[in-house]
Amino acid sequence: MNLIKRKALVIFEKQFGKTGHVLDVRAWNPSTFYEIDLHLPGVDMSKWQSVQHMKCKVSDGVYRDYTPAHWDEDTQTCTLYVDAAHDGSGSKWAASLKPKDEIMYLGISSTFTKPVPSASLTCLGDSSAIGHFLALEQLAGKGNVSGAVVIKEEEHRKAFMSYFDSTLEAIPQKVSSNINNLQEWLQEQNLDGGAVYLAKQCSYGC
Repeated sequence: MNLIKRKALVIFEKQFGKTGHVLDVRAWNPSTFYEIDLHLPGVDMSKWQSVQHMKCKVSDGVYRDYTPAHWDEDTQTCTLYVDAAHDGSGSKWAASLKPKDEIMYLGISSTFTKPVPSASLTCLGDSSAIGHFLALEQLAGKGNVSGAVVIKEEEHRKAFMSYFDSTLEAIPQKVSSNINNLQEWLQEQNLDGGAVYLAKQCSYGC
């Protein structure tokens, strides 16, 4: 990043940047997936009617979007679920965090993902979509979301099924293409229409 862009970014961060604090970090085994509990002072989570995303600073001049899930509006806390199975800035950031660390983010805003009244919701994605789908499930209510998440690591699948009271299924990565894994799962289901949500890992290395 050149000097002019760096100075402009510093000014932008001072004007619009917000801070939160890390309460806890839990790495799954193997440590390529992280749960990051945050305290976000001043955030009114009671207004969240759709899945949110927050643009977190993961290194100088680099930001990544993450989904706050399992939020508590009274304590202003939430959890980020970060897939760190790739060598990217976001993965390194997640692995480096520890309790009491301060994070910077450029606000929280709504996505287009939200519950659809009187419609069944089916979620299909990989481990990078876990936070997004858990947030949707929190908005829609228990039992109103179904679907499958392709998770490569067996221990991670076990962790998902034991940690979360969710109707989402953690399925193995039988072939390299997650689309093919999900298609195979879909062929075994008896879905009755409704809304379908697709999510996958970004292609540029988060």
